[in-house]
Amino acid sequence: MVTLKKKTIKRVVYVIVLLLVLWGGYKLFAGANYPDIDTPKPVFGKADSSVKVIEFSDLQCPACKSAHPIVQEIKDEFGDKISFQYYHFPLRAVHPYAQKAAEAVECANDQGKFWEYIDAAFAQSPNLQNKNLNIIAGQLGLDTELFDACLDSGAKKKTVEGDLRLGGVRNVQGTPTFFINNRKIENWNTLKAEIENELR
Repeated sequence: MVTLKKKTIKRVVYVIVLLLVLWGGYKLFAGANYPDIDTPKPVFGKADSSVKVIEFSDLQCPACKSAHPIVQEIKDEFGDKISFQYYHFPLRAVHPYAQKAAEAVECANDQGKFWEYIDAAFAQSPNLQNKNLNIIAGQLGLDTELFDACLDSGAKKKTVEGDLRLGGVRNVQGTPTFFINNRKIENWNTLKAEIENELR
C-alpha cells in the first residue's frame, strides 16, 4: 500500500513537471516565433504641423505620471494644431519595471493600441509587473496570446534602446523631458503656454 502511494505520488509529480516543461517550451517557442514587426510610432495630431512636441518618458516615473494629465489636456486642447510624439526613456537603475512596460507599449502598438496602452499603464503605475502588463492588454481588448509572445520574446527591446539612444543624443537626463520645436522644456507646467507662444 505504501509502495503504491509512493508510485502514485511520483507519477503525479512527473506529470506536473512534464506539463511545466511543455508549457515553458511553448512560451519560449511562441516568443521566439514572434514576427519581426517594425510598427512606426503613431504621431498624435497633424504630422506636418509647424509645432512639434516630443516627450521622453518613463512609465514607472512618478513625475511622468503627474505630467500625464497635462499631456492629455494638451492633446485634447490643441489637437491637429500640433504634432505630438512619445518616446521611451526608462530609468532602469531606479525603475525595475520601466523597461518591460516600454516594450509592452510597443507590443500594443503592433495591434494599434499605442496611446491607449500608455494611458492605461500610467493609470496602473507604478505597479507594472509583467502580470499587470498582461492584464492591461486584456482590458484593452488586445490579442493576449500575441501580446504575451511579443513581450516574452523581447522583440521590442531594440525599439526601446533606439529611443534611449535618441534621448542621449538630445541630452535627455531625466523624465519627463519635452521638446517643442527642438527646444528643451523640462518644466511640464509651462508646456501649454509654450505651445500657445509657438502657435502665435
